[in-house]
Amino acid sequence: KVKNPGEIRRQAIVVLSDGEDTSSLVSFEEVLELAKRSETAIYAIGLRSKGPERARGAFNESDFVLRQLSQETGGKVFFARAASELTGIYEQIADELSSQYMVGYTSKNPKRDGAWRRIVVRVAESGATARTKQGYYGPTS
Repeated sequence: KVKNPGEIRRQAIVVLSDGEDTSSLVSFEEVLELAKRSETAIYAIGLRSKGPERARGAFNESDFVLRQLSQETGGKVFFARAASELTGIYEQIADELSSQYMVGYTSKNPKRDGAWRRIVVRVAESGATARTKQGYYGPTS
């Protein structure tokens, strides 16, 4: 039941994954496109194996995928080496979701082409950060 029917609510999804793609029917690019269109922030939790340490600075595709999904949608990525870390991560996500502000603006771009429009939000306050989605799709008609 919605307390205020006119209230704008931000949606979020928490994804718990090792980041490995073993059987997808769609590409990562398609998933990323759908995520950006959904207007839903993705908070990704990557499970890391207890195996040998990865080479420092080495590219890891599964980490990249989780980071991209989170960054492009205005969420955040976390990495856990043990299940015992999950409680703290879920608490951080809950704290963040309960202390967010929504800022809006009206674009002066008159084009109605449905194109992706990149946005950048900067915060002047020292020590404060803005985590936002990377852009939005313009209107079509």
